[in-house]
Amino acid sequence: MKLNASPFHSVTGELLPAYRDAYLRGDLSSKNTEAVDAYMKANSRRADETLRRFYEMKNLGHDVKPVGWVQRQFDLIHTEPQRFRQRAATLIVSAAMLGGAVFAGSNGSVTNASTSNSELSASAVAESEAANSMLRIATVRGRILDESGRPLVGATVMQKGSFHGVSTNAKGEYTLRLPANQPVTLQYGYGGYADEEVKVQGSRVENMTLLPREKEKNTKKRHWLFF
Repeated sequence: MKLNASPFHSVTGELLPAYRDAYLRGDLSSKNTEAVDAYMKANSRRADETLRRFYEMKNLGHDVKPVGWVQRQFDLIHTEPQRFRQRAATLIVSAAMLGGAVFAGSNGSVTNASTSNSELSASAVAESEAANSMLRIATVRGRILDESGRPLVGATVMQKGSFHGVSTNAKGEYTLRLPANQPVTLQYGYGGYADEEVKVQGSRVENMTLLPREKEKNTKKRHWLFF
């Protein structure tokens, strides 16, 4: 069933992480897909984060589908390689996109970006790999639970100061890729529960227990982690 609820935050108007992922899986209604496409065109920073998220979800085995704005980016690989190369050099996933990533085309066929267009030379890949070397990535993963130890489904983990984030699955699990060369503050949230923040740097497991807001004042905050 396609999701018909608004994919945007009612106050800020920002695209919600859970609906961004649904968009990348092709699970939004046609009306909402068009709305997200328009949002991507108007917000280049959010658009680049979404493109990175597409590649991340694909690596994690999700059934992602390049629709709308995302499909347009893959079309640029073939129709405007020079223009795309200049833009892709700023993306964390650029080396994979230019150097052999496999994408599903709009007609359902599978296309290899490195062999389908001879204009994507080895120098283009080298440039994008050089950009990636300055943007080393760390992976933070874990679970978000409630006060009884039950998983919180659809809880969010956001990189503080940005709109880069993910939501938890049915087991309360999340995986978030972050810059590895600098400390980052993560914000954990769920409706009706007090938010928590944790500063991290590098790859690690960070599990979090969130408390209902009415209990949070009288209960010691808890979070547990493993290196």
